[in-house]
Amino acid sequence: MEQTAEAIYEIIKDYQCDYGARKFEITIEHIVIWANQFGEDGSFVLEELLHFLPNIYISKEKAKDLLRNRLTEIMKFYKYPNMNVLVENTHFFDMQIANKSQPELLEIIDDILQTEHMINYKNFANRPKRNFIYFDDILATGGTVFKDLKTWLSEKEDGVNENYKAVLANTKTIAVSFFCYHQLGFGNMEFRLMKEFDDAIKKRLIVGHDYIIENQVKWPKQKANCIYPVKEQSGEALEYLAKLEEVHEKVPAFRPSNMPKKETFFSSSENRLRIESIFLNKGLEILSKVKSENPDKRKRPLGDTVRSHRTFGTGTLFFTWRNISNTCPLVFWWDVPGHNWTPLFCVKNRGL
Repeated sequence: MEQTAEAIYEIIKDYQCDYGARKFEITIEHIVIWANQFGEDGSFVLEELLHFLPNIYISKEKAKDLLRNRLTEIMKFYKYPNMNVLVENTHFFDMQIANKSQPELLEIIDDILQTEHMINYKNFANRPKRNFIYFDDILATGGTVFKDLKTWLSEKEDGVNENYKAVLANTKTIAVSFFCYHQLGFGNMEFRLMKEFDDAIKKRLIVGHDYIIENQVKWPKQKANCIYPVKEQSGEALEYLAKLEEVHEKVPAFRPSNMPKKETFFSSSENRLRIESIFLNKGLEILSKVKSENPDKRKRPLGDTVRSHRTFGTGTLFFTWRNISNTCPLVFWWDVPGHNWTPLFCVKNRGL
């Protein structure tokens, strides 16, 4: 176990490196403490985590590389001769509150532009813009991105016409950029924008991404590169699911037993089943300690999700250096006094 923990440490050692108030330091000892909470499954959990972790952890240095590449992609897409012309004609949305992901990504973008291109995008903030870009780290359910894009698309910057009309007329462009997005959440976000404004908005939305979580289990050939259990679960798990109130069945609670057709994310199909069961049942155990009369209906054993979905949670397996998404399984981030659980990744600004 120690050797596996050391290998995991080398991957995630910069987690919250910029956050001095973090509760836990990422150390080999901390990783072992977390794993030991799974009892005799501890070594297996670490080994399986190490198998897929290199593909789903974004260090700060990797984030900088990805954002640098994204800026270059955007410049070429718009056919600008250099980065200065891109910046002069492009607005970077800064809509999220402090300590959220967007302001932190913009800090990195600002550093790249100033140190490598000698340009400060803030100096051009008040100039008329043609291009508008929304940066974020992860799109999970799509709720935040929809809300922010809806706000801007509804505004009348010229005092007469809403921005969405300018986008449809191609006098303005709108783009989004993510390290990762969930297919289900992204599709929901697109559908809501189309319903709110116009079906054609889907064709006008420019999308940049580095990784996709394929969790549309009604579609064929999905990788299901997340925690998405099959129907054969414990009686406790099935009872929990049946008791969820005010829900609809549009989003399946279970993936088909033959999905994916070929296992490419976990080390084997058998190990996928095993770790899904471990994370689900441990998440149920954690939630059983919540004694609130009105528990948050978004909180599920496999991570936060839309209240109306009758599922065990989003099951996100994607991490960045700055924070962990609450759509990841609870075993990774749950930290409530008296619940006797040490998370692998401590959270910051949760609830803001």
